[in-house]
Formats: sequence, structure tokens, C-alpha cells
Amino acid sequence: MDAEIAALLQKVKDAGRTPFWQSTPQQARSGATLMDLLFGPAPEVARVEDFSIPSSNGHALPVRLYVPSPDPKGLIVYFHGGGWVIGTVASYHPFTAALAQRTGCAVLSVDYRLAPEHPFPLPLDDARAAIAWAATQADARIAAPVRALIAMGDSAGGNLASVASRLHNETKPARRVALQVLAYPVADCDFDTKSFHEFAEGYLLTRRDMMWFWDQYQPDAAKRRDPLASPLHTPDLSASPAALIVTAGLDPLRDEGEAYGERLRQAGVPTDVVRVDGLVHGFLAMVNYAPSAGRALERMQAAIQVTVSHPT
Repeated sequence: MDAEIAALLQKVKDAGRTPFWQSTPQQARSGATLMDLLFGPAPEVARVEDFSIPSSNGHALPVRLYVPSPDPKGLIVYFHGGGWVIGTVASYHPFTAALAQRTGCAVLSVDYRLAPEHPFPLPLDDARAAIAWAATQADARIAAPVRALIAMGDSAGGNLASVASRLHNETKPARRVALQVLAYPVADCDFDTKSFHEFAEGYLLTRRDMMWFWDQYQPDAAKRRDPLASPLHTPDLSASPAALIVTAGLDPLRDEGEAYGERLRQAGVPTDVVRVDGLVHGFLAMVNYAPSAGRALERMQAAIQVTVSHPT
């Protein structure tokens, strides 16, 4: 474990923060996020634009587009983490601006609807709408051709990115999602994996927190194994885009993310699964704070660079 991670865990323990599972959604959203506390200021990006795109039930879906240059290398559609309950495009602004700057890709950051006010499948509806828009409308908005389309997300956002990109590719669209980049994704609703028990308490995200997040997203536990909610249970994953899944060694979600990567491989999807030992859930907020988190992001950037250099 990086010394910085150990120090962070001690600070969190000393602060006595009310855990998510003992909070209301409004209380959970009111506190400072790891991104606020650790990432640092957003870099300048040549163009940043807020607008909305149509989603289900007449919803105008807010998005933020980052265009780092007149001829970006590709387009990353980004879905933030937060257990489908917390997180916003604004709170992720430093990270998504940095992602555009570091990869040379345009980034579309998606403010999908949040549970429990908007439970499953509404956040997924928004994710599907964002990817469909990116595949058909982004060229005109960016004023440059999208040479490669990438779906990316962390935690619950990784869940949405993966499911939405598979559903999109299953329609055999003119522009497919070429790569999915998932950081510590939610892939299942099983709280009895080895990692859920081993890291149940004391590593930022707790087992009871994750149970609470699922209670908000899909209150009916009998329906959580729906493949659109728990992609590990998808019968056929073969339409999924190539994948990079990066898990944290000290994360309750570690085992389900790695199991999902194995399922993708079994379906014939080119998949790399990278476990970063010593890191905890939420490490994308820590890339400017902990060296191993920075290296994990570099691994993601490298996969993106390979894809945009050889678009399909």
C-alpha cells in the first residue's frame, strides 16, 4: 500500500464520517467527495461546452463536452462513479478535463439521472442515450470526425458504460464502441465474494455502503440479477467492445470486476484485467496523490492510445 493511501485511510477513520449506509441520499450528496479533496485543480482545455441530449421519458440529459484540440484523436464517453446515487459532471470536472488533456481525446461527461429518485433502469437509459448520441451526432458538435468511440466509467459508472456499450454494439450500428475502460466496476449484486468479506470495513467503500447503494438503485433484491443491472449475469457478452478492467487490490468490488473480465474473455472479447495491489476503491480521485493510482491511470491512457491509433 502506498504510504499516501495508508495515511488517507487513517484520516478517514479519525474524521468519523457518517457512512453512506447510515445517511439519506441528500446527506450522502452533501459532503465533499474524494475528487474534491484529492485530485487538485482542473487543467485548461481548449473548449468546454455544456448542453443536453434527449433521453427516455422526454428527459433532457445534461452533458459536458471537452474538446482538447481542433482534431481530437477520438471520443471518450465518461460515466462518473458514486453508486448511482452521488457524483455529478461538475464534481468530476477536474478528472474529465485532465482525461481530455492527457489522452488528446474529446470527452463527453454524462450527468445521468441518480437513484433513488430515478432508479434502475433510468440511469442506464441515459447511458444508452449518451452513447447513441456520441455515435451519430458527435462529429458535428466537435466539428471533426470521431475516429474511435470509447466508453469509460468508474464504479457504478463502469457498470453503466459496460452495459450501454454492449447494448449499443448489439444493434450493429454504423459506429461501434471500440473499447470499454472500466475502473473498479460494479458487475454483480453478490455481497458474499471473498473481497466483500475481506475488505468489508476500513477501506473507504464498505460492504454495508454497497448494499445501501443497491437498495437505492434497485430496491427489489429479486430483480438485481437482471443482466442490465448486474452484467456478470449476461448470457451472451460477445457483442461487448474490447475491454480494459482495472481493479483495486483492497476493494470489496475487486472479485466481481475480475470475474466479469473472465466472462468477457470466455465470450471471445479481447480483455485485459489489471489488479493494482495496494489501492482502494475510488483511486481515480487519487491519481495526483498516490503514485500507484497515477500509474493505474497511465495504464488506462495507454489502452486508449492503442485504440485511437488503430480505429476500427
